[in-house]
Amino acid sequence: MNETRRGQQYTVPTGRPFLLGELRTKLAAIEGSVRALYADAHPAELETVADETYLLFTIARNLAPAKTYTGCDRHPNGAIDPEPPQGWTRCLLCNEARRRGTTAAGVPGPASRTSNLGYPVPEGPYSFELLKQLLRRTTEVAYGLSLRSSDAEFTELADTVHQSFIVARELSRPRNTSGCDIHPGAPTDPTADNACLFCTADRRRRLNQRDGVPVMIDRLPRRRGVRPRRSLP
Repeated sequence: MNETRRGQQYTVPTGRPFLLGELRTKLAAIEGSVRALYADAHPAELETVADETYLLFTIARNLAPAKTYTGCDRHPNGAIDPEPPQGWTRCLLCNEARRRGTTAAGVPGPASRTSNLGYPVPEGPYSFELLKQLLRRTTEVAYGLSLRSSDAEFTELADTVHQSFIVARELSRPRNTSGCDIHPGAPTDPTADNACLFCTADRRRRLNQRDGVPVMIDRLPRRRGVRPRRSLP
């Protein structure tokens, strides 16, 4: 689709009109499903909402520019840090440089959580009201878009839909005895009074940091020519 204005030609990306219409249609159906539920709805009732919201996120992701693997401008497709500190990117090269203080690897990104795909994850606790707020925000962004909207606007849409999906997914998990509002379906840690295993691991990881930087533990050097002893059968 081509549009000409003031002597300049603008080309609408292929598939954008169809995807934008499909997104708005599916979004209206999801909002109708959520309005039919209540705050204390059973997790099974939210499974369909979580599935449909993920499909909505897939559409929004296809409308927006592709995310880089690391979220780093210097190494967009570099190695990924499996446990990046909060507020840092997922780039292993830059994070290792920050930990060792060997180079100015740039200013850490905003203190926000991201998924493995690089999309933002909302802070807990997750509630039915938070889900409705995110869906309302999604509607505002979606209906404010046009075929000529910028990539940044479509990126905002994908980020907002992803946050809605995360909340819907967690609310659809079976409840357990951990009583965690952030991870309702998480396993419990028997060594921490059956608290949420994910939250317990995150707290322990934070305790092993100094000023936000993980403590580097040097491994003991292995002597050459010495083989480890094998236990007798």
